[in-house]
Amino acid sequence: MQNNDISFLKLINPATGESIILSPSLGGTITSLILGRDLHQIMASDSDSELQKNPLFRGRFLFPFNDRIPDGKYSFSGNKYQLAINSSEDGSAIHGFMYNKKVSVLKQTETEATFYWRTGKDQIQGYPFDISLQTDIELHKDGVAISFKVKNEDIIPAPVALGWHSYFKTYPSSILTADYPFYYDIDANFLPVGKGIPASSSKFDFSNGDRFFNKTLDHTFSAPLDGKSVLKNNNYSIEIKQTNFAYTQLFIPPDKKSIAIEPISSKPNSFNTKEVLILMPREEYCASVKIDLI
Repeated sequence: MQNNDISFLKLINPATGESIILSPSLGGTITSLILGRDLHQIMASDSDSELQKNPLFRGRFLFPFNDRIPDGKYSFSGNKYQLAINSSEDGSAIHGFMYNKKVSVLKQTETEATFYWRTGKDQIQGYPFDISLQTDIELHKDGVAISFKVKNEDIIPAPVALGWHSYFKTYPSSILTADYPFYYDIDANFLPVGKGIPASSSKFDFSNGDRFFNKTLDHTFSAPLDGKSVLKNNNYSIEIKQTNFAYTQLFIPPDKKSIAIEPISSKPNSFNTKEVLILMPREEYCASVKIDLI
């Protein structure tokens, strides 16, 4: 499949007609996910004209860091680094640099695909570390499983973070249920500040289900206690289960037609905090996400 200079790969379950469309040209971006007997399109994706412009990072994989790094500046092991600025709105470096890179397709069957991308030593401005990411995607009845393996290919320690900017379609009837223990206040740059605030009985308590249609959300939460976020509307319910992602970022775009439920390894701007994930040489970090109709 091809759209101008963008290539696509489609996995399809021949028994059910369920499918997922991925773009190796755009870092493996997921542009469509159709599940269930009634073949529901559950993801909110870019239109054809938006794919190159990438207004909201819909479906993009976020690597080697997630969310914002203000001014693209960070320090690590006594050295200062300047990342390329890719957000003209606030002058930050945002969501890593894999989202518009071509990834290698290591495997493709009817229902499975494996992608691979490596930063390469000194190939990315401000990120001189050699880190790889392997992404395994498997379509199954009523769902999809996505597994990630990050590896430090370098001979020196490296800071790293990982996420997936998954947007799901919403409706006025949509309800989000998840047991997020804490959420974080945000500053003017939408970065989390201070200590985690208990979510229970707060404005962001989703433990008993919340019809969030009129909420404003661009906040970081600690991962659900059971790893599960459930999104329900009048037609179907989906479960997003994250494993070994410590946080979840929730974002509602201005049109309120979707919600981003993003599994992330680290809070935004983690490269400038003591919580930064550091991989030693040859060390690996693995995480996964499963989406199922329930």
